[in-house]
Amino acid sequence: QDGPTRLAPGALDGRTVLVQGGAGAVGNAAIQLARWAGATVISTISSDEKARLATAAGAHHVVNYREGDTAAAIREVAPDGVDLVVEVAIAQNLPLDQAVLAPRGTVVSYANNGGDSITLDIRPHMGLNTRLQFMLLYTVGDAALHAAAEDITAAIEDGALDVGEDHGLALTVFPLAETAAAHAAVEDDTVGKILIDVTA
Repeated sequence: QDGPTRLAPGALDGRTVLVQGGAGAVGNAAIQLARWAGATVISTISSDEKARLATAAGAHHVVNYREGDTAAAIREVAPDGVDLVVEVAIAQNLPLDQAVLAPRGTVVSYANNGGDSITLDIRPHMGLNTRLQFMLLYTVGDAALHAAAEDITAAIEDGALDVGEDHGLALTVFPLAETAAAHAAVEDDTVGKILIDVTA
């Protein structure tokens, strides 16, 4: 809630952003955009390969949530807490988010991977002045969509938002005739982005 309303170089200077699941497509973009805006970026991952992808995207620190005390590992690099959490699985991760959030921090949930409901500890969040933001592009409104398009375009023009292995986002390409296989790859949680080549 103390953060900027627009993204630009320097907009997140001095702030720490936690990207939960930084090896995914949205996590990848969040890492690159936060880094472009000047944030220190921490990402949770679940394997060495996913750590490599999140690091290639620009994460300063990666924490494997399957090894040890995740909150302690995040607090080690962000002792004052994180200012913003980009959340892919709030139903599973809200206790972790609470444990690492800085006062007046924001948790932005863009997906419900791992569950459709949350249990919220009111007093700890009240003490932090936590802001929970749920995000669905269809309902954010035209002003927010236009602002996002402008800011993302600026990041692309600066060369700060890219795809491919070198930028931490693996691309798996299927020909148009194998569209069913592309859908199967998505359902099988293939890491990265699935593309269908519609050229002849």
